Amino acid sequence: MSVTAAAQRLLQEARSEDSRAARLRTDLPEQTWDEETHHIRLIDWATAHIPDLPPLALLFHVPNGGKRAQRISRTGKRYSPEAARLLRMGTRSGYPDLGLDHPAHGRAGLRLELKSLTGELHPNQRAWIVHLRHAGYHADAAWGWRDARQLLLEYFLPAPPATRWTPRSRQPLDDHALPPLGHK
Repeated sequence: MSVTAAAQRLLQEARSEDSRAARLRTDLPEQTWDEETHHIRLIDWATAHIPDLPPLALLFHVPNGGKRAQRISRTGKRYSPEAARLLRMGTRSGYPDLGLDHPAHGRAGLRLELKSLTGELHPNQRAWIVHLRHAGYHADAAWGWRDARQLLLEYFLPAPPATRWTPRSRQPLDDHALPPLGHK
């Protein structure tokens, strides 16, 4: 079975499952999940479906954000040694959470910012999405693991996925400057 056919079959199954969950209200607890829980659920689903859709094995998480242990400096300021180390290593604020380095139908790959159902995009996240779109990636935001799963499966179809987030301007980086490299 081709990647496209497998994605179409899984997308039909996902839509049917999502419809059933909404009808039976079994998806209500997901409304209180944090972003991390949605990430874990999506990765668990993708891992279980690698035999059906092998490119899902290329899905990865970028550990840019998250809460990090903090300490108090000698001057009394709070800081995170791990966050400082990651910044020195080249971590960029706002870079999308998930990536899939598998070209499909003229798109270089997929970059996905996954938010909780109540989450909001930050300016740096919007800037990266715009930049990556202009670089040939399908880059977008999804709210909740079910939305992310649908976008992920639609990525493998010939028609590009419907965008979940649209910038105010269509010019590269216009009103969406990327954050600087290094320390905040």
